[in-house]
Amino acid sequence: MYHSVPVIVAVVVVGLSGLSRAEDQIDFASQIQPIFVEHCAKCHGEEKQLGELRIDTLEAIHGNEDDNLLVAGKPEESELFARITLPADDKKRMPKGADPLPQEAIDLIRTWIAQGGGMEIPEEPSDGEPKQELPVVDPAAPEAIQPLDDAGAQVMQLFKDSPLLTVSFRHRDEPTSDAEVALLSGPAAQIVAVDLAGSAITDGGMAPLAGLGNLMKLHLERTAVTDAGLVHLGALSRLEYLNLYETQVTDAGLEHLKGLTNLRQLYLWKTTVSFDAAMALQEATPGLQVDLGWDHPEVMKRRLTKEKERATTDVEEVTAALEAATKTLEEATKTKDAAAARLADIDKQLGELAGETPEAEGEAAAEGEAAAEDEAAAEEEKEEE
Repeated sequence: MYHSVPVIVAVVVVGLSGLSRAEDQIDFASQIQPIFVEHCAKCHGEEKQLGELRIDTLEAIHGNEDDNLLVAGKPEESELFARITLPADDKKRMPKGADPLPQEAIDLIRTWIAQGGGMEIPEEPSDGEPKQELPVVDPAAPEAIQPLDDAGAQVMQLFKDSPLLTVSFRHRDEPTSDAEVALLSGPAAQIVAVDLAGSAITDGGMAPLAGLGNLMKLHLERTAVTDAGLVHLGALSRLEYLNLYETQVTDAGLEHLKGLTNLRQLYLWKTTVSFDAAMALQEATPGLQVDLGWDHPEVMKRRLTKEKERATTDVEEVTAALEAATKTLEEATKTKDAAAARLADIDKQLGELAGETPEAEGEAAAEGEAAAEDEAAAEEEKEEE
């Protein structure tokens, strides 16, 4: 009734306390690099690096100065993944001026980043708290799952032989409505992850989610959900991941999330939530990371401020090095001039010792002339005699 878990299951469940299980390790050289070379290298390759970004080699990706470009194990926090999954009409979507990447390529890149993106995935700080254990439940009845299958939802086991389920409506031909969301109530106890990204769910249609007591991961990005809809999430004590990218949520909506003590990742890109409100929730919830997006004004300001500090330090270090080099050059020039003067003096002294100085040559010439004159005078005297 529900499907066996393919490799892509890792894409769906990444973030559930490190429980994602990819059957095969993605190879950069044979699977990822060809995608970047074909679709990205024209602007971010060896010959051209727009925005000082190059991604045609693994070394270039890892050597990029932006720590958010690729966050090992976290596709949703990686700017690289965010850019290729923006809506087609978004000016910041990549590849720029071209068709979006095929869904298969996007899924592959996401899985690759989830596996570490060629880097070791750092351990999450525990803050002294044990990781949340998976709920223990009986398998769902087939008749509870069948309506979801019939509605075009992807229902998968969390991992092989697990009674826990992940449900995604992302690949439906038509936007998911409140009626399809209500079908989640059937296997409510078994569902730990739900993907409603891009759906037509309304605030009222969020009500069935309140009954998913074991829900740990929820995608609501690019939906019309507002603060009123978040009321239904207040009782989801196991929720660890919540994506509200490009929704109508405001500061007021965060009040409904204050009781979610297990929440670890909250995405608020392209919402009107303020930086102060987001940080207040983050500080009030141990272990929570709130992501407002790399292009949020305050986030950009803080990032640019840090970059300015680094650039200022670089300028100071280079200036100091240049001053030191200039001083060294001046000292070397003085040393060279002194050596040249000493060399000339030595040559002079050697010349004097050899009688080859200009003065010695002048004296010899004068003595020669005087001797010639004396000889001429002597001969004249003889002739006169």
